[in-house]
Amino acid sequence: MATITKRGNSYRATVSLYKKGEYKRETKTFSNRKDAELWTLEMELEKGRGKNIAERSTLFPDFYRNWVHSVKKNDVREATFINYKRTLVVVDDLFDGIQLKHLDDLVMQKKIDQYAETHSKKTVKELVLKIRGSLKYAYARGLISNDFGHLLKAKGQEQAKRNIPLSITEFKKLRQYCLSHTEDEFNVLVALALETGARRGELLGIKKEDIFEYGIKILRSISPTNDDTQLKTK
Repeated sequence: MATITKRGNSYRATVSLYKKGEYKRETKTFSNRKDAELWTLEMELEKGRGKNIAERSTLFPDFYRNWVHSVKKNDVREATFINYKRTLVVVDDLFDGIQLKHLDDLVMQKKIDQYAETHSKKTVKELVLKIRGSLKYAYARGLISNDFGHLLKAKGQEQAKRNIPLSITEFKKLRQYCLSHTEDEFNVLVALALETGARRGELLGIKKEDIFEYGIKILRSISPTNDDTQLKTK
């Protein structure tokens, strides 16, 4: 049941909520009665749709951390999960003290732009993609009124390209050198990379028995951060 109480020149709206076996109250103050009535109506409609209004007071960093450890941990490869965990510190810092109910695209974009001032566009894009995923989950759980993740933009510092492709002449020269100096294991790996386009982890995972006369079998990928040998793509 919603109530509106006049306090001086303002109006205080209160909505009763049921959370984990207990009744809670959500309150908000307005300068006029019309806005207070509109807010209480919206809250009652949200309750009627089964939205989890009581949990909207949860801090976004707490929600995000729980989402990473409870949802994404069982949804992605171990190496990818490590990347998710690295964003926890960033989210803790950017959204410290901000509750889910106070989030919208403007608030979140301002924080992301702040992060973008000192990070590359690629790094910011990776963060935004993860935040979008968490917001989609929050919306599905009724923790936010709408999924505004698609409105978020990834800005950032444009960095000079560090990977410069080889010319045809350089490619042939490198290939010939590696094939002529197979006594060095590194040269063999480079030759395999040139011929197959395999990733670094896949090259490191190749064993002697994987190499045959007319090709190689790529069955595993070695990571420097974990023991997962599963291939990224099959």
